[in-house]
Amino acid sequence: SSSSSSSSSSKTGLLGTTTAATTGQEQLVQATLAEGESHKARIRGVVVQLDDETKQEIYGHAVVVTTGTFLRGVLMMGHDRYAGGRHLRDSEQVEAPSVGLAKTLERFNFPLGRLKTGTPARVDGKTIDWDVLTIQPSEVPAQPFSHIRQFNEEQPPNVEAGKLINCYQTATNEATHKLVMEYEHTLPIYDGMDGKGNGPRYCPSIYKKVLRFPERQGHNCFLEPEGLNTDLVYPNGMSGPYPPEVQEKILRSMKGMGAVEIVRAGYDVEYDFVNPQALTHTLETKEIGGLYLAGQICGTTGYEEAGAQGIIAGANAGRAGAAQARGETPPLPLVLGRDEAYIGVLIDDLVTRGT
Repeated sequence: SSSSSSSSSSKTGLLGTTTAATTGQEQLVQATLAEGESHKARIRGVVVQLDDETKQEIYGHAVVVTTGTFLRGVLMMGHDRYAGGRHLRDSEQVEAPSVGLAKTLERFNFPLGRLKTGTPARVDGKTIDWDVLTIQPSEVPAQPFSHIRQFNEEQPPNVEAGKLINCYQTATNEATHKLVMEYEHTLPIYDGMDGKGNGPRYCPSIYKKVLRFPERQGHNCFLEPEGLNTDLVYPNGMSGPYPPEVQEKILRSMKGMGAVEIVRAGYDVEYDFVNPQALTHTLETKEIGGLYLAGQICGTTGYEEAGAQGIIAGANAGRAGAAQARGETPPLPLVLGRDEAYIGVLIDDLVTRGT
């Protein structure tokens, strides 16, 4: 016998016969499969330009695009603007932006927008008065990233060898904030937000922090040495693409930094991103089957959020591409639910609400 109650309804799909009692995870997987049914094109591979400016075609059943800040990237310091995706590490040279790929995405009607982000100046650790600052020691014992080390109760090599570097804490103050606002007119004029620029959430410049929280007496800055064999220090929390001489004034207004020397000035980069509502929960694009996006191209920061997307996009692209190469039925997607993982919350918010 059958019942007219919706609770007993059933249907047969890629997951087999399911009822209204189907788990939330299975429903999410089914919804994701339905999301990907409207592909208008299918990826065949990529075309890359080599150093000698010749082009090479690389064929593939699945492609993951992780362009970071390179899509039509423009670097900015003060009112200076120049094309680039980023500066090379320990160099004044610039890595070229990716313009052709941005135009290709535009040609396929992907919804593009502009975002900007920044990196702070790198300073000379020998010019910092470390003794007056608050120490931020490393954790001992450390929590290894490697599950193998965790299971074996092993510590990372540098911990075992006693080669740990301490970070230190300083902070902005009223004098810093006065300089930040006094030199507001020297900041770049961006393409987005009527010249004000639009940054990914929760990654603000020192100017934005002072502007948004005028009641604050100070903002923390963590001085992070960049390695065992360098004197370069990263002043975390102090990104701001002022002209170099203004960056120096701002940094020197802070405790322990009165004589600090800048090795490389900080800068901003403005770049294209794709509205992630154009993606399914596997991070495959709805427009082109087999094309996956992850990281800053989806409108997020380039840190843990980007790494999390890379896990999901890479796993799904790898499994789908391998199955297609073997002529097998497409595998069920790897999708994490909101009730299962922070990654699930992140991706669901991106693909349903946008960035």
